[in-house]
Amino acid sequence: MDLTDRALAEEWDDLAARTASTPFHRHGWYAAWWGSFGPAAGRLEILTARRDGKLVGVLPVVDRHGVLGAPANWHTFVHGPLAEDDDAARELWSRYLDRCRFTAHVEHLPAADRAQLVGVAEDRRFTAVPDTMQRSPYIAIDGSFDGYARTRDTRWLRQLESRRRKLDRAGELGLEVHDGSAGARDLDRVLTELFRVEALGWKSEAGTAIVSRPDTHSFYAALARWAASAGLLRVALLTLDGRTIAADLALEDERSHYFLKTGFDPELRTLAPGLILRRDMVARAFETGLATYEFLGSADRYKLDWTDTVHEIDEVRLYPRSAGGLAARGARQGARVARRAAVELTRLARRSPEQPE
Repeated sequence: MDLTDRALAEEWDDLAARTASTPFHRHGWYAAWWGSFGPAAGRLEILTARRDGKLVGVLPVVDRHGVLGAPANWHTFVHGPLAEDDDAARELWSRYLDRCRFTAHVEHLPAADRAQLVGVAEDRRFTAVPDTMQRSPYIAIDGSFDGYARTRDTRWLRQLESRRRKLDRAGELGLEVHDGSAGARDLDRVLTELFRVEALGWKSEAGTAIVSRPDTHSFYAALARWAASAGLLRVALLTLDGRTIAADLALEDERSHYFLKTGFDPELRTLAPGLILRRDMVARAFETGLATYEFLGSADRYKLDWTDTVHEIDEVRLYPRSAGGLAARGARQGARVARRAAVELTRLARRSPEQPE
């Protein structure tokens, strides 16, 4: 059983629809991810839970040289079991632990999934070491955009509107939001423009743009095409006289807008086209009746200008109470102690006065 199994994909999508899952728990997300990053990740296994033959839970697992992990990296927002109920999720975590010989490292867990995994691990007499990976900002949408705006820095928002007026005087400002429904040719055009703008400026120079790496480019292209077919794609283009000056790549379901990638034309930096696009897309989330606008990633300063609320995204390291588990935990603790000692020795060496010859 793997991600190319069409019957499993159909069951998985049906389960996702029944449970109102996030896009990050769906078959299409994992298929795009594995097709681009899988060759270096390890061996993939799909754990499933069934009742009377019906799929009630699914959890992808990666085994890399005996260390269990997840098909996830820094392009991932959240990972965990897609399950119809708590019993199905606990069954999946239990089966996950059955495969743990030395150690496991599960990343990108929402707080509820982290608590559930830790509980199952402790029941199974595993040592579980949870930690916070990142705090991901989001806007809880309630009321109108104007009401929300009054809770933010009104001076900063007024400055943003002033810059919008300057752009308006420079030409015709427009906002296009594409969902991929206009056909494959139009989607190719939109993605080409998105990737071009996202690579402008410092991202291309730093090698962090989508097109800078073949695996990253492959992932986002495949993800966008799957998301378009599933009705989840949103590509926003802010244009000035038909020229794209800022662009967003996002996913959107009935509940949330998930902001994945963005870029803007650095020639117009002083007029803040990226921030103007952000303002317009946040306002759109209010207007369309979504429940949250998800910034994803870490709590960067520019995201916290828009909100004070964050999701805690966690990781858990797991060690069975076996010779292999104890050895793995001891090796990790030893490595941490060695790193701390090296840092301390370096600090002391820098503080020590030079010895006379």
